[in-house]
Amino acid sequence: MKAEWKRPMPSRKIPGLDKRTKKDGYEAKVMPVEIGARKFVGSSAYGLLSKLSICGNKRTKALRLLAETAENSSRWIWSRGNERLLHKD
Repeated sequence: MKAEWKRPMPSRKIPGLDKRTKKDGYEAKVMPVEIGARKFVGSSAYGLLSKLSICGNKRTKALRLLAETAENSSRWIWSRGNERLLHKD
């Protein structure tokens, strides 16, 4: 396992999201999920689906779909790596 996968994931990608939602009367829980290319789905995705009460075959299918989507997205980004629209100037 590579060292970069062992570091903790940031729990606040969108600063202030939980405060804004509480102010509006909602409850928010930030749950970062790690899904990488090459069909790697982190245990955080498994935990998220469990907390959403998705289990059994439905969870297996959802994890497979997440992995395939990550793979296809990664392939799309790499195939267009030199296009200007993908890069901020």
